Amino acid sequence: MSKQKRKQNEIVQTPVNGEIELIRNIHRDVSGTKTPSYYVSDKGGFDYVDEGYMRSVLNEHYPVWSWEVVKYEFIGDKAISVHGRLTILDHGATRHFESVAAHRIAVSRKDGNYTDLGNDLKSAVTDCFKVCVNRLCNVADDIYRKQILSQGQLSDIENLLAEVMETDVRRKVVRGITSKEINSVNLTATLDKLKQIIADSKGDAK
Repeated sequence: MSKQKRKQNEIVQTPVNGEIELIRNIHRDVSGTKTPSYYVSDKGGFDYVDEGYMRSVLNEHYPVWSWEVVKYEFIGDKAISVHGRLTILDHGATRHFESVAAHRIAVSRKDGNYTDLGNDLKSAVTDCFKVCVNRLCNVADDIYRKQILSQGQLSDIENLLAEVMETDVRRKVVRGITSKEINSVNLTATLDKLKQIIADSKGDAK
């Protein structure tokens, strides 16, 4: 395995062809895994994935990893910003990803003093860690809306849409693809639903 000059968010060692295919398959499998609803919570209308779940998947598929807080800083007196780096051994290739996350500093309504700076910093570190795990390892891609359908999968949908007469249905499917609500996890269900709509419309036409 040859060495490469380290660049941000890039492979720092070059794997051989067989390793590249293995890496591609592992990431595809992890990306296509549905995140159990038990580990997803709604906060202010946004879905949040439990850090423990993401760490568990990381340990399962990429057991050799390290996490480093590169630096943290205060953004005035309103928030704490954290710059973190996740490094993994990705089936023969050492890879890393860096991200930045911020968390609002909680203050007491009674006297305006900080409530718990340590907890605010921990929350910022957790948010930063989760972003790195998702971007580098594809964990919880369905929740982070990072799943992209392959050209073949898109063609399967488009072929069925060509037979769907209802404009509202076609628009809904297009919006679902664009927003990534339709993804590899629910693709089969989507195709089955379209087939049923087509069959029902043909039955009504008889």
